[in-house]
Parts: sequence; structure tokens; C-alpha cells
Amino acid sequence: MRIFFITLFFIFNLQSWTKADDIRDFEIEGISIGDSALDFFSKNQLDANSYLMGTDDTYITSFFFDTKFKIYDGVEVTYLKRDKNYVIHALSGGISVQNINECKKKNNEISQALAIFFSEAESLNDQGSTPVDKTGKSKFFRTSFRINPKSKYFEIETSCIFYYGDAANKFTSNAGVTIKTDKVNDWLHNKAYN
Repeated sequence: MRIFFITLFFIFNLQSWTKADDIRDFEIEGISIGDSALDFFSKNQLDANSYLMGTDDTYITSFFFDTKFKIYDGVEVTYLKRDKNYVIHALSGGISVQNINECKKKNNEISQALAIFFSEAESLNDQGSTPVDKTGKSKFFRTSFRINPKSKYFEIETSCIFYYGDAANKFTSNAGVTIKTDKVNDWLHNKAYN
């Protein structure tokens, strides 16, 4: 039933996205790029739930696993470490999964729904090992979309991220959607894991 609901959500709610020319027009659980995370979470919540994505601390990510969300089991917001306003530069929503087949299936449903509405967008499919698991056992499967042709990177991606071993004790395997600015993408590609 939840898969059917998620598919219907994308079909009926992504229609407004087709006319959007800026990723700030997109929302996950009512949150958008450029919003202050303080409008949705307290400073204490953001600080208590924060972690470094990689080894460079330019950006900090806070994760919230909460039943109050309508579509997703968890939401992540990424902001500059020194920003007192906690302006969101990347945003993710994820649905927890129990096995890799469920993860791939949900990811495919979400990416197919996005592909319908972004039929003009450049897209790319890839897969590999997650950078947080040094054993190489944890995997990701991803479809990325470049919505704005002027963007340097793909701004929206759907993914299945499945963790094994010790990584599964630290992270939650999930399928979901991520929206990122070019600045965050640039940091991820060139600085975060160096």
C-alpha cells in the first residue's frame, strides 16, 4: 500500500515541478533549498543530529528520522558549518528498506515517476560502492537528473543505498530523493572525501 501511495504522490505532486526552472521550487516534506532549517527544526535538534559527510567540514548534514513526515521515514538537510541561519544547500528524503530488492524496486518507481515529468531533462544511471563503507560492500544505485541545462551538475537524484556490515549499524538503508545545489555538488566531487 505504501508503494502505491508513494507512486501516486509523485504522479500528482510532481506536475508543478515540470515548470520549475530552479531547484528551490522543489520541496521534500514542505522543505526547500534556500529555506532556513531553523524554520523546521530547533538549533538543538540540528546540532544533536548532525554529522560530517566525508572528511571536510565545510558542510554539515543533520538527519531526522521521524514519523511526523508524510512521505518519507527520514529527511536530511545540509548547510554550511559556519552559517548561523542554517540555510539549506542540499535536501534528501528517504524511505527505509529491509533488503536490496525492495530498495531497488522503490528507487525504480521514484525515478520512473520523475522521468515522466522531466522527459526533457538529461539523465544518468550509475551504481557503485558507497564512500562511507571502506570495505566496498555497501552499494548505491542512482538515477540523476539535470533539470536546468545551465547547471554544472545533476541537481536531483533518486537512489537506493544499501549498507552491509558495520556500515549498516551506522546508516539506514533507504530509497529516496536528493536535491543539491551546484556548490554542494562541487564540494562533494572535489573536497568532501579528500
